Amino acid sequence: DSTADLVIMMESLLTKPWFHSQISREEAVIQVTKGGGDSHGRFLIRRSDTKEGELVLTFSNQGAAKHLRLQITRTGCRIQHLFFDSVSEVIEFFQKNPLQLDKPSFESNSSGLSEVYLTDYVPF
Repeated sequence: DSTADLVIMMESLLTKPWFHSQISREEAVIQVTKGGGDSHGRFLIRRSDTKEGELVLTFSNQGAAKHLRLQITRTGCRIQHLFFDSVSEVIEFFQKNPLQLDKPSFESNSSGLSEVYLTDYVPF
């Protein structure tokens, strides 16, 4: 049951300084983008406003907020095409490995990808 999985995951997250259980999407955007371009890589984890039982990684990409869903499963969580044992593992992974994001078509980079490493978190 995904609800039970989420409850167990939430209880373990309550002690994490980057987890904001009740923050709205709008407030998360404000928090991660404070400082404009200097906020690049700042992040937090929050509950999804729209998808019951899911979490969201909200982070700053050059001062613009981005949101990636984390799907909670019986064995851990999934973000994009990657699976992890815990949300903490997601954070640790993307502090060492970049999040790959599509760039808007008007940006002139032949790769078409933007890379973001998670840096500092917004403390709860």
